[in-house]
Amino acid sequence: MDERSAETDEIVRRDRVAVTAVIAAYNEEEYIGSCIAGLLAQQAVPGDFEILVVDGMSTDRTADVVRSFPEYGTRVRLVYNRLKLQVYAWNIGLRDMRGEYFAMITAHAQYAPDYLARCLETLERTGAAAVGGVPHASGEGWIGRAVAWCMSTPFGVGGARFRYLRREEECDTVPLIFARRDLIERLGGWDESIAFDEDSDLAYRIRAAGGKLVVSPSIRLRYFVRRSLRSLCKQMFRYGYWRRFTQLKHPGVVPVRVLAPAALVAGFAASALLLFTPLRILSGVIPGSYAAFLLVAMLASAPQLGPGAVCVPATLGVMHASYGVGWWKAFAFLHSALSGKRRRSLAR
Repeated sequence: MDERSAETDEIVRRDRVAVTAVIAAYNEEEYIGSCIAGLLAQQAVPGDFEILVVDGMSTDRTADVVRSFPEYGTRVRLVYNRLKLQVYAWNIGLRDMRGEYFAMITAHAQYAPDYLARCLETLERTGAAAVGGVPHASGEGWIGRAVAWCMSTPFGVGGARFRYLRREEECDTVPLIFARRDLIERLGGWDESIAFDEDSDLAYRIRAAGGKLVVSPSIRLRYFVRRSLRSLCKQMFRYGYWRRFTQLKHPGVVPVRVLAPAALVAGFAASALLLFTPLRILSGVIPGSYAAFLLVAMLASAPQLGPGAVCVPATLGVMHASYGVGWWKAFAFLHSALSGKRRRSLAR
């Protein structure tokens, strides 16, 4: 018996909580009930497990739905996150959990009955420091289905293979990290200075400490995407903005693929400037190439989306432009902040 299996048996023998599923929630009345019900139906978990909902002071009925479960107060617990942001919720969960393993859970998803068992099995079998599953995106309506398709293909997410891989692989990051509690504690938990890319930051720190990250399609979950282009724009802008902070913290580690949207935005800006120069004939190269890319994506999505494929170009455009603009805004903000620090230093 290997060391990890022995540790799991130790948990079972001592009748302790093996896994704590920590749900970071804010105004999730629509999804929190089905999420908790799916987690309560988990099967074949070696040892007991608990569900810890960290609510960011929701203004809807999220907390009421949590308290409505018969298991509330025993297997289901509720604590509050007065700072609201998700990154604080993970650290609150880390402090309040009773389990040996920490499972990051988003309320915006449904989990297979063997989700937690598969996480444990994959962690032990591969010797990984952390594991995660492939989030199968799901959406409603033409826009929602287009968003789901874009989030699950290289057209939308490039080389982020953890979103669409079909066989178990080692990756540079994992969605919804599942790891031993003591590992996360040794690394200091989640960095609360990074508001919306905290999971990637933790993944990079795990790798820097020598840990392996594994994503397995056998760890099944269904993730519900944004339903409108407006909400998608807001989401992707935040991702791009905060990814710049992660890049500065982990230079040389963050994959080059995250620069593609920023490069695209810069390319469009350069194309606009070329209109006022003798090289205006070149101004259409990048926009024309991207238009061809969008056309190919629309045609590729047609077998799955049918008439809804017409929404794919707009969806991809919003995803890439919002992410890129967010990245450039963070770049400008950080450059200005660093320049201000230098000026104050010289003034002294």
